[in-house]
Amino acid sequence: MYIYHRLYFIERDTIKLLIKQSQRERKMLRKYNPVLAFILLMLVTSLVLGCSSQSTSQPSLAPAPVTETPTLDPFQTNLLEFDAWKEKMVGKINSDYYVIDLRSPAEIKLEKAIDGSINIDAKETLANSNVNIIREILGAIPEDALILLHCKSGGRVKANLAKFIEAGYTNVYGLNSWTAFDAKGYIGAAKINANTEHIKPDAWVAKMRGEIGKDYYIIDTRDQVDHETGYLKGAINLGVAETFTVNHSATMAVVGKAIPNKDSIILVHCNAGTKARVAQAHLKAEGYTNVFVLDNRMIIDKDGNYTFE
Repeated sequence: MYIYHRLYFIERDTIKLLIKQSQRERKMLRKYNPVLAFILLMLVTSLVLGCSSQSTSQPSLAPAPVTETPTLDPFQTNLLEFDAWKEKMVGKINSDYYVIDLRSPAEIKLEKAIDGSINIDAKETLANSNVNIIREILGAIPEDALILLHCKSGGRVKANLAKFIEAGYTNVYGLNSWTAFDAKGYIGAAKINANTEHIKPDAWVAKMRGEIGKDYYIIDTRDQVDHETGYLKGAINLGVAETFTVNHSATMAVVGKAIPNKDSIILVHCNAGTKARVAQAHLKAEGYTNVFVLDNRMIIDKDGNYTFE
């Protein structure tokens, strides 16, 4: 405040002095040139006003830059690998958390399911843009409830996770893995690259090099009745509906005795590939690294001869 007062008095005295000086100069100039006196007066006035405006003006502050909050991609934050996904299953299902199974009823019948999980057949509903089914089935579940999604391979989770968020559910997490279940409550999952681990006949046969049971192994996942109609000699019969999905632990104990080295080449087949993929997920979930599924239909006669369709 003191500085502003000082500036005020200095400017006031300066202006008075300039005005007195201009008055004296005007008297002198009247004697000589009225036009010149007028020009001088205008210059003095301009000088005084310029000094006054400079001393009283304050520096303008530039507006603060506006920063936008980045939008989080649900596929970066809500799509989880198996360990992180399973860790969220704390407490009681359908109370502390909810599990939504996006598989078809046929898949669930063959592969079993998590006890208490809620089924929404994604292929028959969400894939046909029937998004209202989410609200119809989950209407009684609070929007901030913990919801865990899974399917068979993770593909249906990726395709539909955002739809649950759009429906208003704010705490949804999807499993990004191939699943494995049994009737005793076993839950497992594995990373499987379908492009390299689901192979066509030529690639499958190419891996049958050396001695079966030593250099490579074959697991026939058809039911025992189908197996007895014709099978590859040396193959291990572990029908999925009779073994893996009934009692995972007991089945893996059998596999462990037959195939102790988890890096061994294991070729898995059924009639068309569906059951073989189920067994592959169970094997991979237990750490077997070289498990390949025949992604084709194979016909085997009683003599062990086989053809592909």
